[in-house]
Parts: sequence; structure tokens; C-alpha cells
Amino acid sequence: MQVAACAFAPTAVGAAGTSDQAVIVNGGSTNTIGYTIAVRPDGTGSLTMQHGTAKSLHLSGEMVKKFFTDLAAAQHSTAATTGCIKSASFGSSTHVTWHGWTSGDLECPPGDAAGAALVNDVKAIREAAGIGSAPLRTGPQIESPAPP
Repeated sequence: MQVAACAFAPTAVGAAGTSDQAVIVNGGSTNTIGYTIAVRPDGTGSLTMQHGTAKSLHLSGEMVKKFFTDLAAAQHSTAATTGCIKSASFGSSTHVTWHGWTSGDLECPPGDAAGAALVNDVKAIREAAGIGSAPLRTGPQIESPAPP
């Protein structure tokens, strides 16, 4: 499912300033909706829920500065994240791609301080974008029959 999320990431961002942007991708799962968040150093960006349309974002300068500083530290870390076992239905993966580098899965425990900082930054950006911890997929609504 992550491949599908990555496939729509380039359409989720504008053309201006895209060379230095970081892209956060959550591939979703059977029960949760994936998303892509593009973040540029000037604080602009976009949020695209899986199979949805892009929504513009503007993040605080302090949040963005911390994110890119921590992203650079994680990029140079050898143990920013560790692997983990997940449920097939509820387990999703979150990665950040920046300057050709892709983080390990940020849904797994961080392997060092650089990984922990990046996990916290992504959580703060996700919350600022209006995404809860795991947006659930909604299924068909079934109405109960009226009593006789």
C-alpha cells in the first residue's frame, strides 16, 4: 500500500521550492488512511490524504526549523530507527524522504536521540496538519431495521 501513497506524492506539492522539501508518507493500512505531507523550509507545504486532493499548509517557522535540523541529524545517524513487527490490519509505516534519503519506519521505536527527535517532529507536523494518530477508514454505513 505504501507504493500507492508514494505514487501520488509528487502531485500533492506545488512546483515552487520543491528541491529542498521533505515529504512525509504514511502508507496507511487495512484500517487506516494513508497520507502525504510535503514540507518546505519556508513553512509552506501540503497535505494529501490517500486518494484525496491536496490541501495547503503553513507551519510555524520554529517547527520547520527544528524539523529540518533534526532531519539532517537523522540523515547522518546510523541508528535513527529500528525495525519492528506490526499487525497486518493495523500496522502502517511512516517515512520521510529528503534529498534522496529515506528514513527508516518512524512508526517503530527510535534507535537513538536523532530518531526520537524526528519521530516527535513528524508527530507535531501531523497534528498541525489536522491528522489524528491514525485516521480510520470508514466502511459502509449499515442502518438497523426499524422495529416492527
